Amino acid sequence: MKSIEDLTEQVLQCTQCKSEGEIMIDQDRMKSIKIERHLLTVKHIKHLEEEISKLMKQKAELQDQVDRYVDKEMKNDTKTG
Repeated sequence: MKSIEDLTEQVLQCTQCKSEGEIMIDQDRMKSIKIERHLLTVKHIKHLEEEISKLMKQKAELQDQVDRYVDKEMKNDTKTG
């Protein structure tokens, strides 16, 4: 029994077709795989763009909080100083 940590693969030659481990795939299936990969890539990019937008909004909100705090502190310093 092999351990799951053993990542070696065995490629056995097919005695009927002599393919030597090559994977035969038809053109329709290959096209389908490429389309699916493209769609997943587009979906992933859209998700990342949404995440970036959300983070930029959070950054702007935090910067506003910092600016208000600094303004408040500067006003307090001018009153006491």
